[in-house]
Amino acid sequence: MDIKTLSKKLKLSITTVSRALGGYSDVSEKTRLKVKKLAKKYNYSPNPYASRLASGKSKTVGFVLPLYGLNANTLNQTSIFDFLAGTTNKIYSENIQFFMTFVNNAEEEKRAYEKLIFIEKVDKIILHNLKKKDSRINFLLKHNIKFVTWGRVQGLKNYSWVDLDNEYSTNLIMNYLFERNHDKIAYINIVENYNFAFQRKKGYLSALKKNKISYNKKYYATVKTEGPEHSAKLIKNMLIANPEISAIVCSTEYTAVGAIKACNDLNKKIGKDISIITFDGPVVESLTSPALTAVNHPRKELGLKAIEMLINMDGKNYKHQSYLAKPKIIDRGSVHKIIKAS
Repeated sequence: MDIKTLSKKLKLSITTVSRALGGYSDVSEKTRLKVKKLAKKYNYSPNPYASRLASGKSKTVGFVLPLYGLNANTLNQTSIFDFLAGTTNKIYSENIQFFMTFVNNAEEEKRAYEKLIFIEKVDKIILHNLKKKDSRINFLLKHNIKFVTWGRVQGLKNYSWVDLDNEYSTNLIMNYLFERNHDKIAYINIVENYNFAFQRKKGYLSALKKNKISYNKKYYATVKTEGPEHSAKLIKNMLIANPEISAIVCSTEYTAVGAIKACNDLNKKIGKDISIITFDGPVVESLTSPALTAVNHPRKELGLKAIEMLINMDGKNYKHQSYLAKPKIIDRGSVHKIIKAS
């Protein structure tokens, strides 16, 4: 069935039927439900290519996935696909085209966004891996592209985002360790030009300060790459130089993998001689040995919220929204309790 026949059956104009199926706010809820019910009965769905020709814009969400930097390791990309899996039901129910492109370097990434906007006529984009100051946002604002970020930037207020509560999550981790009498706590971070890493460091420092524990710069380090080998070497050297360290907090999964290797090389039994705690993800959930205690976030929920925000941007009275995922600790036995002498 085509839209002309459907509109005749409904005794509505083609424009009204089209806007009802598109979720536009100028069509009443009663009419929208009536149109969708009959469209479902006759297995009708709008032709997204025809819509693009008619409007000059596509009902499309764009997503650029870099295969470099934090995402250079294939396993690290699984967290992103978890996030994207959360968008799928809404994408199908709203008849949205989802356009994802892969890039291998910064220049390709820049061209990918230009192609999405100027050739594919995408008017909605999800950004991720946010820097503290992110030039991509200025580019999207300049061209009036609607966007939601997975993560936050500094110095910008009026935009929509979903995120992990990084600072609170790190506080949660630190309190978990303090409750088990740890006070010689190392923190291994990724480079802090990524805003999530900056926020996690803030959480680490604020937790130390709140518990009146002095910051020891020898216990803090950053890695520039997600390769576990680099983290392992750095952590091994840190533990040799500071044998009093009783717990290691890892800001990413791959630093956690490196921490396991470093402890194994030094014959330190994890969960007995030393503790490791990290941020959860597919690697930590399924592949590390031993299993690691971690702070967990609902990544699929973040994806769902992001796509809902993008859809709501078509409403006349839209206001920017934000959503912080609530974390929880998953205890897998890699954190031991220190018994204090009485």
